[in-house]
Amino acid sequence: MKKKIILIGIIVVIAIILAKVFIFYDKYKMPKGAEINISNEDIDVYDEINLYDLIKNNNVEILTEDEPLEYMNIGEHTVTIEYKYKMKKYAYDIKYNVVDNTKPIFINVPSTKTLYVNEGNEESLTKKVSYADNYDAKPDLKIEGNVNFNEIGTYKIKYIITDQSGNKATKDTVVQVKEKVKKEDSENKEDEEDEEEDFISIEEQIANYKTEDTMIGIDISKWQGEVDFEKVKNSGVEFVILRMGVMKNKDTPITIDNTFKNNYQKAKEVGLKVGIYVYSESNTTQSAVENAEFVIETLNGDKLDFPVCFDWECWANFNELEINLYQLNEMYDAFSNKLKNAGYDTMLYASENYLNNTWLSLKDYTIWVAKYSTKTPSVNDSDYILWQNSDKGRVDGIKEPVDLDIYYKNKVHK
Repeated sequence: MKKKIILIGIIVVIAIILAKVFIFYDKYKMPKGAEINISNEDIDVYDEINLYDLIKNNNVEILTEDEPLEYMNIGEHTVTIEYKYKMKKYAYDIKYNVVDNTKPIFINVPSTKTLYVNEGNEESLTKKVSYADNYDAKPDLKIEGNVNFNEIGTYKIKYIITDQSGNKATKDTVVQVKEKVKKEDSENKEDEEDEEEDFISIEEQIANYKTEDTMIGIDISKWQGEVDFEKVKNSGVEFVILRMGVMKNKDTPITIDNTFKNNYQKAKEVGLKVGIYVYSESNTTQSAVENAEFVIETLNGDKLDFPVCFDWECWANFNELEINLYQLNEMYDAFSNKLKNAGYDTMLYASENYLNNTWLSLKDYTIWVAKYSTKTPSVNDSDYILWQNSDKGRVDGIKEPVDLDIYYKNKVHK
């Protein structure tokens, strides 16, 4: 019996040795004659790349399946592949480097800044200055140049933003320190008269933009007060996009616009086509998903005539949110995916400027663009189905100014 056990043990040992030689790999030992040439080029952060993209050429059989690599964090990374050469298996470590070569951007910075004698300070120079980076959530801001806040004069300063990879962007600004002068009442009246001339009547909007391929509409919230939708419909308005919810800051949950339920019911009763949007100051994908869940719960299965819109406009206080530009896309994607899984199309609202300069990718987004001009918008790498061309519309049935919108019926919802 003992001899039998010993014999079995010897057989097992031999089997393990043979398995190691003929079946299992010799980890990290590159056999003579085998070649695996790896690209030594750096990978830009967020550039989606797969394992096989790194392998320039080889004379072995790669056993590891092609898969996405870690491209969302800068630094050196290692991925281990298995391969076969002359009937024997091996492992090999592939090293690659992810880098950030993209400069930060200024979102809002005035070319001229006015301060008043004895009222300004260093903090005044950074007020209303916002900036962002594709990767770094907290790029560093410095100011070169001196300003005497107690003396009237013109001063030149330079804003410098630097991300953690050392990429820099600069912006020159002129600071004017002035004596404060009270405006005369007559000047204020002149300003009010000039402003009144900027208003656009719904009749003018229809005359300028109504065609067989367009619809004319408005978007409203509690700021428009009580609305007579019968008059609105009779004035020629064909659709209305209602603000459903408001997320006032990153630390509070989204709440319903207190005019939404009444507006929603009344707009449908008179036969207007209806869409909705939520104003969000989200800074995480989780809160963006919660925004979407709020929409789904509030609609309770109701269908809409337009995609659900994500309205994110936190550019003035962007730095306080401690997010990067890539995360903006992640938030919209999270919002959109949640709603699409519930059967709703989605769209992104932003101005032409922000669509072209701050959103890193518009991918296959459906776009609602704001541009207050008679010139049609131009959006990079995308098209738009809605154009908000004024925030100074005059419509019968609404006492306050209202946003005016043009819908392009033949443009595809993505």
